Amino acid sequence: MKVLIINGSPRAEGNTSELVKRFMMNIGNKAEVEEVRIFEKDIKGCKNCGACQRTVLKTHCAVNDGMAEMYQKFLSSEITVLASPIYMWQFTPCTLAFLNRLHGLCHSKDFSYDAMAGKKMAVLITLGAEEEVADYAANGLRDLCEFFQMEYRGDLRIPFAEKQRISSGEYDEKVKEFVGKALG
Repeated sequence: MKVLIINGSPRAEGNTSELVKRFMMNIGNKAEVEEVRIFEKDIKGCKNCGACQRTVLKTHCAVNDGMAEMYQKFLSSEITVLASPIYMWQFTPCTLAFLNRLHGLCHSKDFSYDAMAGKKMAVLITLGAEEEVADYAANGLRDLCEFFQMEYRGDLRIPFAEKQRISSGEYDEKVKEFVGKALG
């Protein structure tokens, strides 16, 4: 199984990145895993130019940036795991840009082309508040998956996240359970 982890945290050594490490540690050799830190990529938001909706583009999108590489990684993975802290009730801007640009993989008008159909997606979430603050972001991702015929494998939320608590193994039982659910 090929797993793509999209880490949308701006901090390479922050809470979300530590949660990703614990997630990967719990996968062990059950899957081939690649982590991409998209905060370091040049991925712009969708320009709503409509090029991807008029025809199937070889590059999937008319915008020439770091997303071209990400389309290939996304399409070649069996499951994509988003990892993002929640800022103002939403995923980070780079995570949102990535999600917006997935639109280039589908003709939403008639679904004659839908490269997202059948893909699996799950999400790792860290928060500086209670779990419910992630509802808006997680529910939006669930709706996106449903619309584009992807399978939403759920989310793991770490409220009031602190790197020391994550790295100590305090959440390892939850992470292990989530790995089983996500890779299921």
